[in-house]
Amino acid sequence: MRPYKVAYEHPIQLLASTFLRALAEDDGAVVWERLSRESRGLLEGRYAAGARIALHRAASVEADEGDARLAAVVSPVRASALGVLGGPEKLLSFGVSAARLVDRGLAYVLLLPEFGDERIVAEAEWRPAFLLAFVHESREWLVDLGRTAELSADAELPDPLGQIR
Repeated sequence: MRPYKVAYEHPIQLLASTFLRALAEDDGAVVWERLSRESRGLLEGRYAAGARIALHRAASVEADEGDARLAAVVSPVRASALGVLGGPEKLLSFGVSAARLVDRGLAYVLLLPEFGDERIVAEAEWRPAFLLAFVHESREWLVDLGRTAELSADAELPDPLGQIR
């Protein structure tokens, strides 16, 4: 994996922590809001196929409690991530690195295992366990399932979101 520009203060650092916390706490609305449009579309398509309904009936899931489909659409992401990362407690123990900027529309953070108390660590002191990728769309950074898998493979790291089935 080629070296990318490092940003020590970037919005995706907080977003990564927020996303991981939402997965650990089963907050489907936050998970859904933090996913890219493409990722949402993939999950809606998966839901439509599993429920054997027309795709247009599964589209436009809303991130509020009034949409009964939300839990069914988001639960496979959570289940897969918890399986790979080792459960809610383990998931909350990961540290988040400085952001790596691939280009204007793509960035990622590395997830650091056994990070413990909040502190600054030199890169020589840690080995990343996972990578979480973000795309910039509609003026915000969002987690992207496909780019996370792609960049994880390039970095020879396991996909933290696993093989969502």
